[in-house]
Amino acid sequence: MFKIAVIGRGLIGSAAARHLTEMTDGVVVIGPDEPLDRATHNGVFASHYDEGRMARVVDPLVEWSITAKRSISRFGDLEQRSGISFFTPAGFLAVGHPSTPYNDNAAKTGSANGAKLARLTAAQMRTQFPFLHVCDDADGLFETETAGHISPRSLVKAQTALAEKGGATLVKDVAKSIAPVSGGLEIATRGGSTVTAEKAIVSAGAFTKASGLVPESVNLQVYGRTVVLARIEDTMLKNFKGMPTMIHCETGSYILPPIAYPDGWHYLKLGCGSDQDEDLDSSDKLDRWFKGKGSESNRQDFISFMKSMFPPLKDCTDWLTDTCATTYTPNNFPIIDYVDDGRILMAAGGCGKGAKGSDEWGRIAARTVLDLNWEHSFDREKLMLS
Repeated sequence: MFKIAVIGRGLIGSAAARHLTEMTDGVVVIGPDEPLDRATHNGVFASHYDEGRMARVVDPLVEWSITAKRSISRFGDLEQRSGISFFTPAGFLAVGHPSTPYNDNAAKTGSANGAKLARLTAAQMRTQFPFLHVCDDADGLFETETAGHISPRSLVKAQTALAEKGGATLVKDVAKSIAPVSGGLEIATRGGSTVTAEKAIVSAGAFTKASGLVPESVNLQVYGRTVVLARIEDTMLKNFKGMPTMIHCETGSYILPPIAYPDGWHYLKLGCGSDQDEDLDSSDKLDRWFKGKGSESNRQDFISFMKSMFPPLKDCTDWLTDTCATTYTPNNFPIIDYVDDGRILMAAGGCGKGAKGSDEWGRIAARTVLDLNWEHSFDREKLMLS
């Protein structure tokens, strides 16, 4: 019997597994590899099958800022020890608007957590980032050094490699059920095998609730998000030189600079929530969403917005869409709490920005399942089931 089973090999799950191997032995990690073909795949999906996520210390909420800072401070060590690169320190720019308090609140928490920040006027943003169109009353919050973008796909690979190096057993399968047995839990997989462990962490991302591995009463809301990618030809790359990761505060859009994808092309990416986003409350809906192309209406609206914000994109002729899913919790923080009598811990709910602090959220999950003392300055109750 293993000591701890981690179910889910996404950003938080793989981080929890890696941290556990540095604290104890007897760790098993259960989760499939990325499918080779989404259209024909018969199983779970994950939103980390991508090359771009933002990492930054600034955030309006101190809890997100603290966990991000701790995670980012470990990126260099993770890359060095795993031999897998996943972080690009491209910086971060929040384009603010008088109607949104994002920059003021984010600057306060970011400064308190040691981020190197600068406030920029609209004129300064236009000078420093000539590819960017902003309104005259816009203001900018610019973070350097600690901010940039992550390849979530590569980060998961790095965490998994280090977990295995630390002694974890890897089971590349999908967990379908958890049942109590004498002294622990029995986990059955779709492939027909069983794994027994004293305790389990369930960190299955958007599939956490739909999988049936946690009680139906757990309050998670999963929404389908449409992502638009502009393919940047080699001759256009120079137009976006020095582009940081960005948030457009008024719309809530997040924007990634041109990033190299596995197909050899660079893509500038935008994602944004909208009132058209579908509530994905079942495995069937999640499966259909991940195999689809997203919302056509979102596609058109997002392309129009991107062209207005980045004038060089008027010459872009190749636009793609992708799908991901965002999991929200009532408190707008990940839920890291037991869902039973103390054997099954849930660690899920990135709330649209879980990647940047995923290593620390995983560390919190690892410490919690091992019954170690709480060590953060924010309240433990914020991560608990309501």
